[in-house]
Amino acid sequence: MLIFRVVALFVFTLILAACSSQPSKMKTSQSIPAGDDSALSAIEALIANYRWVDAEESLQDTEFFTLSKLEQIQYQWLKAKLSIALGRGDQALNALNAVTPGAFLQLHNISPHEPGFLRATALHLKGLYIASARERMFLSGTLEDDDEYLKNHEATWSSLMQASDIKIEALAKKSSTAIFKGWLDLALIIKRTQIDLDRQLSALRKWQVRYSNHPAAKQLPGGLEELEDYVDNKAKFVALMLPLSGKLASTGKALRDGFFAAYYQAKKAGADVPEVKIYDTAKSRDFWSLYKKAILDGNELVIGPLEKPAVERLQQEERLPVPTLALNYGVRDARENPEQLFQFGLAVEDEAEIMARYARQQGYKRAVALMPKGPWGERVFNRFSQTWQAQGGELIEAQFFDGKGDYNKVISHLFAVNDSERRARNLRRQLGTPLEFQARRREDVDFIFVAALPKQARQIKPTLAFNFAKDIPMLATSQIYKGVKSRTKDRDLEDVVFCDIPWILNKDPLRKDIHTLWPKSHSSLDRLFALGIDAFQVYPRLGQIKVLNYSNIQGKTGQLALDQHGQIIRSLPFAVFKKGIATKTQEAYSMNSAPQEHTTPDI
Repeated sequence: MLIFRVVALFVFTLILAACSSQPSKMKTSQSIPAGDDSALSAIEALIANYRWVDAEESLQDTEFFTLSKLEQIQYQWLKAKLSIALGRGDQALNALNAVTPGAFLQLHNISPHEPGFLRATALHLKGLYIASARERMFLSGTLEDDDEYLKNHEATWSSLMQASDIKIEALAKKSSTAIFKGWLDLALIIKRTQIDLDRQLSALRKWQVRYSNHPAAKQLPGGLEELEDYVDNKAKFVALMLPLSGKLASTGKALRDGFFAAYYQAKKAGADVPEVKIYDTAKSRDFWSLYKKAILDGNELVIGPLEKPAVERLQQEERLPVPTLALNYGVRDARENPEQLFQFGLAVEDEAEIMARYARQQGYKRAVALMPKGPWGERVFNRFSQTWQAQGGELIEAQFFDGKGDYNKVISHLFAVNDSERRARNLRRQLGTPLEFQARRREDVDFIFVAALPKQARQIKPTLAFNFAKDIPMLATSQIYKGVKSRTKDRDLEDVVFCDIPWILNKDPLRKDIHTLWPKSHSSLDRLFALGIDAFQVYPRLGQIKVLNYSNIQGKTGQLALDQHGQIIRSLPFAVFKKGIATKTQEAYSMNSAPQEHTTPDI
């Protein structure tokens, strides 16, 4: 299922990049015929059949300057489309900018709007969300097809919802263009009232009065027209089912405290909050019986459980009696889950998938991987390996370490340094004379993927340098970072790239408040507090994100959307260590495809 999901998501991206299925009305006598047997037509066929690795190799082998002027235009068009399919916004923009404006319309079957759609997608992939949205605003006035207009309308909104609040606010203050300013003001309203549906609805109504002639007022994006129904029907009695005693007590309490931090913040702002009853799942041997008791107690919605076996028990039912937001995942590859079951957690496997896709976006082709021994490391490795190879990447070698501190042995095996030393010893033995020798690592590695805790990673990175692999890019999951700035401790992690949640990478005022109230939150439990906050933010909107393709929620744990299996998936930003400080380098990278005109789920 995982391989299918990754392939399917890339299929979505390519379909979206195609943008318009309408043939161009501006054909010229110079257009390249559809049946042309040239090398470029063969590459176009590879892209159409999702054979992106083969298409990329063929484009690289093409002698650009031997092509005719028209073929050079086609080459850049194919390069842009392929770059979009591979998630490389920079390369797509370079290809689009390599020709004069309007030149692509000389090609066969290119609609007048298609280059603009592709540019908007490239800008989005590059993280230039406002620029992407603005490109789509320019396009919207020229679209005559209703379906094409609506999809571009929703994609405009999706890009704005991923943009930084600070950047949106700064542009909104400067803008004098009614349509642009209206979009920005609407985005700010929705992004800053996520935790309070009543306040959000009130602000939305005021915006509609102020911008009554705005395109977004005539057609509310992102399912906002359903907001009033969600306010009217939100649960008034909620069961919070977590382990508050036993071995998972610290985890359960962190989730509980995060939930109530958001709860009281909303209440202080005047929001209508539900009555919450807490159930300690650790005190019950039969979760299903406790769950049924919570329903009989009159609760209209359940948040929890945390324990994986309890989530798997819920998966055995055909339908649950009330909406249930589990704070963990059960069987991830279950093709069918009960109606009204939603699963939400901080699965490291998802981060492994994101890093594999990020690596492919960077153009890497050959990987080695290093993980800890045990079930956790195996889960991470399996997801990374499946995702990486499904994209056409080559996994050359993988090693597992025991965490006892001696990483030199596994890393020397990983980079075949010991093979180099073995050859030197054999040569000395055969010649019978001393030889000067410099050990070498293998040269066929583009990057190393590492899953490790901070203390482990701080030893692994220097050991890479000791094994002549200092220049090999290192990609990692969020576990590499404790979430606390420490130039001294993290200086050895220079240039390591990793993904993490916005709660950790952004300056969030609520995080500072929580650290003051709960000092223990400034620890390995920090991310669990964020999950608890998001549980409060998500539960009133479960119906919204289930039904609407373009709906996503800007959470503390990432940008949240729902897949076809009822599992909430997270889009995460990236950071890199520079002089011991983790610095965000790229906005959220999605587990879905970029939003475009012919879209299925948005990011």
